[in-house]
Amino acid sequence: MFRDAHAEHTYRFESDQKSVEMKVTRQEVVELALYWAMNFYRDRSLEVAELKFEIQPLRFWLITFKKAGTNEAFYAVELPDGTIVAPQDEKGM
Repeated sequence: MFRDAHAEHTYRFESDQKSVEMKVTRQEVVELALYWAMNFYRDRSLEVAELKFEIQPLRFWLITFKKAGTNEAFYAVELPDGTIVAPQDEKGM
């Protein structure tokens, strides 16, 4: 679905689900993703920079975060039912 490359890590967000029913509001998407991102990236200074709904290869929300005071971007991928797609670290593969 989505790949995020950083200097130390490349995260691959993938899901084998085909169709997921929309169960969360836009506001809930942001809240769930922000909570997850702050814990996953271990950074409480992350701010939501962009929220996009993608339809290919399946329907999902792509949430972009910026680290306060920088242009560094971090991402979360969330399915329409509110499920966060856990990224796989390609470095460890």
